[in-house]
Formats: sequence, structure tokens, C-alpha cells
Amino acid sequence: MLTLEQFHSGLADGSLARAHHIRLSDGLTKFPAALYQLAETLEILDLSGNQLTTLPGDLTRFARLRILFASNNPFTELPSVLGRMPQLEMVGFKACRIAHVPKDSLPPRLRWLILTDNRLWSLPSALGNCPRLQKLMLSCNQLSSLPASLVNCEKLELLRIASNGFEQLPALIFELPALAWLAAAGNPITRKSELLALDTPTLEPVFYQNLQIHELLGEGASGHIYRAGHGDRTIALKLFKAAFTSDGTPQSELAAGLAAGQHPHLLTPLAAVQNMPAGQLAMALPLLDTAMQPLAGPPSFESCTRDVYAPGLRISAPVASRLIKSLRAAVAHLHQRGLLHGDLYAHNTLCNLHTGEAVLSDMGAAALLHALPETQKAQLQQIELRALRILEAEIQALIG
Repeated sequence: MLTLEQFHSGLADGSLARAHHIRLSDGLTKFPAALYQLAETLEILDLSGNQLTTLPGDLTRFARLRILFASNNPFTELPSVLGRMPQLEMVGFKACRIAHVPKDSLPPRLRWLILTDNRLWSLPSALGNCPRLQKLMLSCNQLSSLPASLVNCEKLELLRIASNGFEQLPALIFELPALAWLAAAGNPITRKSELLALDTPTLEPVFYQNLQIHELLGEGASGHIYRAGHGDRTIALKLFKAAFTSDGTPQSELAAGLAAGQHPHLLTPLAAVQNMPAGQLAMALPLLDTAMQPLAGPPSFESCTRDVYAPGLRISAPVASRLIKSLRAAVAHLHQRGLLHGDLYAHNTLCNLHTGEAVLSDMGAAALLHALPETQKAQLQQIELRALRILEAEIQALIG
């Protein structure tokens, strides 16, 4: 990440000549004109964490720009100029103040749109004119419906509508032929079930003052995980770091985890941690052996909805069979308990590649389905089974 001074210095000394990727954060209130020196080469531009409210009309000079991030800026609407960007595929305006998406603001080649944590009450029907759309992230807004035209987005695979105002799920969700990953918790239709799950007492309460917190073990989108002592045993402690995530809220994640209960192939919370300071939210999890590692990395800009596996990774047929069997058992358990995982991916599969031992982790996109009609529950489970088939195919492709 560069300050404006560092950026100007890099242009002056030639180190940024013909740059393809720039991250610039320095409290900017207007688009830096110096960026136009890279108009012929720039493909990825990240202006997150500034004070921008508009983008210039001649942003179209960046003819090769594919990815634009402008999160954490006080935009109140999605800039219309984006709709005139011929190569723009990924647009990220998370945690702004966007209340309006003009119908002409959507790029023709749009694949991945992030509008998480804004102020949206509606979306334009023009969204249905984006035939390449694969990933749509709308959690933490005020939406209670989706444009009917979205059904035209036949390539849409991942949809995040958690923590909005949906009293019922839009029927068009069940008509999307490629949809495999759905986050829908934290809406009025799921809220009662979540509150009941959070109010259900656990067998062994965990109090913050009784924990001995040790080293940081890892970090995800929604929180930090530490090793912690609790009495005579060692656990993992997840401290949530934000009120809103791309998948929804920590409260919804905790509710789903508690409702899921314990299963040998699921990593679910032992309990919510009580008496946290300053209203922070945390949960206690079983501490896994260090041999248990993610099967893959999360999707990249290029792969969009597909995980990224380590180059040359190969596993034996018995290990693959055990991995798949474990995942099927975990998903069956969740479905039997009326839950949708919502993020069934290899990067959420923790496993020992020598033995095939595996657990499904990260309930951040999970939803409780108890208040939904039985027909919709079955349809949502079929959507999740589509994700499972994709994951199984990826695992089988590793055999060698």
C-alpha cells in the first residue's frame, strides 16, 4: 500500500513505470491525476480506505482496468462511469455509504460485485444484464427483495444476502442453475431461530476471566484465533474483529455453530465466551492437531468462485475417499439439523493429507432453516449439494 508521496516518488524514479497493480491509501478526497500516467498498463487499482465520494468521468482512459476496489470510502452511490469500463470484471465497494446503484453503473463484463455493508434498499433490474456475473456479495444492507431480472444471470454461483431485511427468500434463488454457495442468515426469516440458538445453555459455560490466552494461531475474514488455556485443557479462542463480514454477522455465525452441535467431522463452537470486555464477541472451539491444515487456499481474482490448490498437490485414492466420506457426513449432519453451511469449500476443509482425516470448518455463512417451508429447505439443500459435488470433483482431481 502506497501513500500519495510514495506513489509520486515511484513514478519519478521509474520504479512504478508501466505498473499493473496499484494500492493507494492516504486520506484522498479526489482521484489523483498522476494515476493517468499508468492509463495504458493498469489492470488492478485499489483505492480503499480513503475519503473519496466520486470517480472522474474519464476513468475510461484506463482501458485495461479489470479490478477496482474502493471500499471504506464515503461513496453514496456506485459511480456511473464504471458502466463504461469495457474490461472491468471485479468491483468492490464494501463498507461505504452506498444507497443507490444507478442502472448504468454496472460494467458489461462484470463477474464479481461486492457491495457488502452499505445502505442499499433496492438494486436495479439492469443487474440482470450481466450475463458473466458469478459472485454477488450483498450482505449487511437493507434489502428485502432482489430484482426479478437476476434470474437471467445463469452463471451466478455465489450469492451473499445475509443480514438484510428478507422476510422470505426470493423465489428466483431457486431458479439460478449454477448457484452453489448461499449466505442468508441474519434476516427476519432466520432471526428467531438464531436467537433461540444463542439462548440455549451449553453444557459447560466458558468465561473470559477463566481463560489464559496464548499465541495467535491464525486469522480469517471474521476474526483472530488464539490458543487458550481453560482449566486443565487447551482450546482455540476465536475473537471476532468486525461487526459485519462478507458472510453476515458474528452473531449469526455463533448461532449456527451452536445449533449444529458436535460432530466428528465438523469444527463447531464448544460455547460462546461470556463476560467479554467491551461487548466483544468470542467463542471457544476445540483445538485441532497442527497436522490439520486447509486443503486449499481461497479463490483468487482469476478463479473467482474456485479455490486455489497448491501446485503439484497429489493425494492417494484412499485419502481422497476418506476426505469425501467425511465431508458427506458433515453436510448430512448439518442438513438433518436444519442448517445450510453456505461456504462448502476446500479452504474451509481442515485435513491431514497423510491420513485423510478431515473436518469442515467456518460457519460464517451458515443459516438456520427452521422457519422456512419444507419445500424451500429441500431446495436449499440441493443447492448445497451442488457445492459438494464441485468439491468432490476437485478432490478426485488430486488423486495421483
